[in-house]
Amino acid sequence: MNAIGVRIRDADLSLADMGRLATIAEEAGYQSAWLPESMGRDAIAELIALVGTTKRITIGTGIVPVFGRQPTLTAAAMATAAAIAPGRVILGVGIGHRDALVGGHGVAFSRPLAHTKEFVEIASRLLRGESVEHVGDIYRIGRFRVECTPSSPVPVYVAALRPAMLRMAGAVADGVLMNWATPDRIREATEHVRAGAREAGRSPDEVRIASYLRTCVSDDAERVERASREQIARYGSMVYYRNYFSEIGFAA
Repeated sequence: MNAIGVRIRDADLSLADMGRLATIAEEAGYQSAWLPESMGRDAIAELIALVGTTKRITIGTGIVPVFGRQPTLTAAAMATAAAIAPGRVILGVGIGHRDALVGGHGVAFSRPLAHTKEFVEIASRLLRGESVEHVGDIYRIGRFRVECTPSSPVPVYVAALRPAMLRMAGAVADGVLMNWATPDRIREATEHVRAGAREAGRSPDEVRIASYLRTCVSDDAERVERASREQIARYGSMVYYRNYFSEIGFAA
């Protein structure tokens, strides 16, 4: 099943603006709206606000970094959102950007694959209403359970670009959220996700695959060019994305 969503985030948007955009998206027939977490803003708090002002559209975090949160409290927050809007929330998680996390939040950044895998496993179990005891390489949890078990599933998506993360997402997540992917890259990535699912004994059909697709709606060619350059320059300034752009054929 194909569905189309919209990303809602800009430094100049107030929460009221975001609420109005989410309502417009809902009325226009979009199935989902996604909230990236930027420095100094809390995507889960914004998600809770937006599900309270809309009626049908699904709201997802796209994404919150695993290094800035505990899986226990993240699951508890999303369970609260699910109580307000059953069946209408998605938890999207990912690595985030090293410089922003280390420099902005002062957290340690290491072993991203292991962090993400354990975070997803713990949060997923909690959102299913399980009482979790976990001793892993990253997290050690004696016992934790969310007090408000969601009445409807809360899917957990993983932001992934490279093969190892894509395969891990296929093994443990409900969905994959990609970014800056060409059609060829999406086909290649899909195979990694499916392989990860099969290796984990899952049906590949259990894992949804989504991707951000940047658009600029304007008849002004110069504006489109400027918007494209600004986006590429912003992401190209980050080592992770710069290496990724090179890998998919855009080194020059």
